[in-house]
Amino acid sequence: MNLAMINEEFGEQIAAITAGTRYEISSVSDNDVPVMEARIRNTMYCLWKDATSNELAKYLKRSAEQYFQELYEFSYGVTSYDENVSITKGTERLALMIIAEKENRKRQIDRLERGYERFCSIMDSLPTQDVEVLQQYFIERKKVDYELLREVVKKHLKFIEVYYDADTEAAEQRSKKISNDIEGPVPKIKPTSVQQLRKNEKRVLKQLNSLFK
Repeated sequence: MNLAMINEEFGEQIAAITAGTRYEISSVSDNDVPVMEARIRNTMYCLWKDATSNELAKYLKRSAEQYFQELYEFSYGVTSYDENVSITKGTERLALMIIAEKENRKRQIDRLERGYERFCSIMDSLPTQDVEVLQQYFIERKKVDYELLREVVKKHLKFIEVYYDADTEAAEQRSKKISNDIEGPVPKIKPTSVQQLRKNEKRVLKQLNSLFK
């Protein structure tokens, strides 16, 4: 299971529940998806990913032990083809790569778990009758009436979008922080006063005049 499989599954599910409705998207149609429908579909996709993320996180946890054991076993048999580099150094590099991969796997799991927590938080904030419809589709994976599902999502669209807008903003802030840590903050340039500009201009003109004397 991976994100590509989740994306494919979501596409198949949407195609199945919209088939025969006025919201069906045909591959031969030139009509663009209306803005509201695009927002609803995007929100459905976000909810689908979050609802699935708990299952994916559990899968990553289960497979992690075997995955890293295979990496360690692979590292034991690695040799170096550079005569100037010892096998020990090559093994050390592999060990560092494995540590980095472990950290990457942990970040993936943490991100997935946060996504599922977000989904649960959204569900906890909605009316019971609407939650039942959403859970049937996103958790139980049952085929539901698209008109009904769409109306539930549309009714709470702005509220749900806030969750994902906040997550996007937080991601941008983290990206800026990482960039600043790597490159340092952009240096502030002290603005030049009008008087200083005029002085500079006079000085340049004086230098030019002296050249033609």
